Amino acid sequence: MTAAALVQAFLGNIFAGKMDEALSMVDPQAVFVSGNPRPNPSNPLHGTFVGQDGARDFFGGFGSLLEPGDFNVTAAFGDDHHAALYGTLRHKSRETGREFASDWALICQVRDERLVLYHFYEDTEALRAAIA
Repeated sequence: MTAAALVQAFLGNIFAGKMDEALSMVDPQAVFVSGNPRPNPSNPLHGTFVGQDGARDFFGGFGSLLEPGDFNVTAAFGDDHHAALYGTLRHKSRETGREFASDWALICQVRDERLVLYHFYEDTEALRAAIA
């Protein structure tokens, strides 16, 4: 399986609510980052999350902060060890009810059929405006 196919299968499990299946695709030392690798008290998605517990915390933070909406993958490409994906998303802040719409990009690294790096990029200003 290519890295891009593995990442898409991982995301499919995440959005289908199949957390255990998704976590089985995560290396124990995998690194998850969304936008900013440094923790930010006003955005629980910022920071560096490590391993399966980190992935659970990362996606749990997403679920507590945002109501999932549209998540479209425009393209995915890479090789056996690296994947790049990009697209658009539209979610809603659970606290404010405001919409969060953004282009996004995802850079991943895979080793031995498991994610070892998941770095997500989005419009952090649009997210801040939706959750503030």
